Amino acid sequence: MKKMAMFLGTAMLMTTILTGCGGTSEETDNGGKENQADTGTGGDTETVTDTNSDDIVIWAFAEPHAEYFRWVTEEYKKEHPDVNFTIEIMTTDALSERLAVINASGGEGAPDLVDQEQGFFSRFMSEEQMCYYPLDEFMERDDVTDKMVKNRLDLYAYDGHYYGLEHALCPVTMAYRKDLFEEYNIEIPTTWEEYKAAAEEFAKHDIYISATKDMSMGGELDEIVLLLRAAGLDYVDENGKLNITDEFKNIVMDYVQMQQNGMMYAWETQDEAWPVVAEDKVATYFTADWAAGWLRDNVPEQSGKWQMAPLPKLTDTASVVSVRGGTGLCMTKYTDKDKEELWDFMKFAQLDKDNCVKKYEMIALYPPVYDAMPECNSPVEYYDNQNLGELYESLADEIPVQYQADWRNAFTESFNSNAYDLVEGNISIDELTDILTEAVNDYNESK
Repeated sequence: MKKMAMFLGTAMLMTTILTGCGGTSEETDNGGKENQADTGTGGDTETVTDTNSDDIVIWAFAEPHAEYFRWVTEEYKKEHPDVNFTIEIMTTDALSERLAVINASGGEGAPDLVDQEQGFFSRFMSEEQMCYYPLDEFMERDDVTDKMVKNRLDLYAYDGHYYGLEHALCPVTMAYRKDLFEEYNIEIPTTWEEYKAAAEEFAKHDIYISATKDMSMGGELDEIVLLLRAAGLDYVDENGKLNITDEFKNIVMDYVQMQQNGMMYAWETQDEAWPVVAEDKVATYFTADWAAGWLRDNVPEQSGKWQMAPLPKLTDTASVVSVRGGTGLCMTKYTDKDKEELWDFMKFAQLDKDNCVKKYEMIALYPPVYDAMPECNSPVEYYDNQNLGELYESLADEIPVQYQADWRNAFTESFNSNAYDLVEGNISIDELTDILTEAVNDYNESK
């Protein structure tokens, strides 16, 4: 069986674009927490010269993804020597803006394939803006929903059609300091109530249960949504409508109170959190597969002290895993290339078992493809030689649906801009709910 030579490479730590930075959704698949200070995803746009008009043009938004495409296109050319590729890399904002301009001008200058970050897909969720070609016929013919975790495909669904093939499973689990839980005789929490109780116990020893974005500055909406999503209670319902539940209100206030009571370390930029983690002051960390290496790279001296567990359940029926981020490979409707040939490459890049394993080795994206999962399971030294891939595989079919809505950004911006008043007691959670509802309604009426 083919094994990974190394679990997480530094390539996965490229900067990301997050909520409030350029109008994205609340998380992306190539970087961390909401409203982190970094605002770029892939560095400078890659310069491309002497592009042949016959080349298949791929746009990517992050260097690690471009690195994979460079490799996989060369592999594809071994079997298809007459096919050539041009890979352009740009920031997530630039990619979406360029697509919008191209769409408005009738498609001139459009690429053939786009590495579409899921948080920006919602920008194209209208008849006027949809610039992608529906893949339903290809997917049905090749049994894609049997080969790949279906809930990951729903990120790129609109109006009954699928438009993209997902790169990664993006499972979110709970990293925890095994030694701290043992030292203070605290049970690993399996429910949200147990998690809050553990926070109270750790606070007695000047240890934070976690380090999260300062609520008064707009976050930690991302982690709140993680728990809600695992419980099937995301604020976007299956019909793309706003759905603010009592659970949403309660967990927002839980985060406010835990930060105010000193149970969570509240950071302005995430860089502020790592010295606190290094001082053995943080007990847990909710993390997706692609961010599991952040601890290793920022606090390498804690190797062997961390392990990974399922998420604490928000409700009795909640899943023990959530999902954060995603990127799908999409075909533009403006391409003049043979669509069968493009689909053949898309399958090769996104569904081929060996290539999915190579992607995990290169850029730490755990595959959403069933037959590749067993090939990505090996001990991870930093996590006390725990087999993280085995954990992810066991949770694959519990990965929750992450519904899309074109108004997500309006919701997030409204939440961020009013969170300070909520924390300061200037508005109540019910008043915030009214404000959020009005922001979404205003957005929908403006379309």
